[in-house]
Amino acid sequence: MYSRHAYLILAHKNFSQLEKLIRLLDDPRNDIYVHVDRRARYDKSRFENLCEHSSLFFIEKPQKVHWGGVSIMRAELQLLQAASGKGYSYHHLLSGMCLPIKDQDTIHDFFDAHQGKEFINMYRIKKTTSSRYNYYTLFPEGAGIFLTNLANNIFKGIQMGLGIKINKDVNFYFASQWFSITDELASYVLSRKDWLEKVFRHTNTCDEIFLPTLVYDSPFKDKLYCSEEVSDNINEGNMRFIDWARRTSVRHPYTLRAEDYDLLMSVPHFWARKFDENVDAQIIEMIYNTLKK
Repeated sequence: MYSRHAYLILAHKNFSQLEKLIRLLDDPRNDIYVHVDRRARYDKSRFENLCEHSSLFFIEKPQKVHWGGVSIMRAELQLLQAASGKGYSYHHLLSGMCLPIKDQDTIHDFFDAHQGKEFINMYRIKKTTSSRYNYYTLFPEGAGIFLTNLANNIFKGIQMGLGIKINKDVNFYFASQWFSITDELASYVLSRKDWLEKVFRHTNTCDEIFLPTLVYDSPFKDKLYCSEEVSDNINEGNMRFIDWARRTSVRHPYTLRAEDYDLLMSVPHFWARKFDENVDAQIIEMIYNTLKK
């Protein structure tokens, strides 16, 4: 009997690209759950007969997702809620702008060999990161908008000046947003939904904080694949290749291109991001054709 995996996808645009991602995950051992930003406009019927082997589910009442917003955490929890308790060995969170770079046999063999490990990419938390969770955020969905972000920063500055803090009794930790976790950990996370909402509803950019904070204060800490509290290599621990070294924005990693094909085929990771068909569609076709062989 083979182990079954759930793929959890956060998508908001580039739906032709999303189709290719889903086709590459389509396997009898996988099911696929997709959260599409409520504001996105797309034809859902294009996905109705897309999978031959996997079951494909869309979240029925999705969030309006804003960059850096608490809505991202809520969308991830919706995906975990939809997939948890259905017999999956692992839940893999991907963006709609990710692609696998290894075949499904290789991925399943690896996770079977490391069954019970949690794949979360912990890394060192910076002092400046504390402003995300120690000070009340007026507009939790406003980090990506100039005026609301400005208002948030001004209000945080006032709190700093007055010595006012929130969440003083919580030890926070930091990790990549993208993870591969067991069903046991997924169930534990869902059991703490009320606590997560209470702690993070007035924070900023909590998608990189809520899961590691839970894990590091639980028995699951000892099950981390990368057991060091933190690595300087941000690709270590969650098996995802993400190029931050060449990024042109503080917020977003480098968009991979056709000239990166050989590199992507040589790295030990299982998935990579990010890809954008509007920047370079050729690299998406190259990977798709390679894995579909």
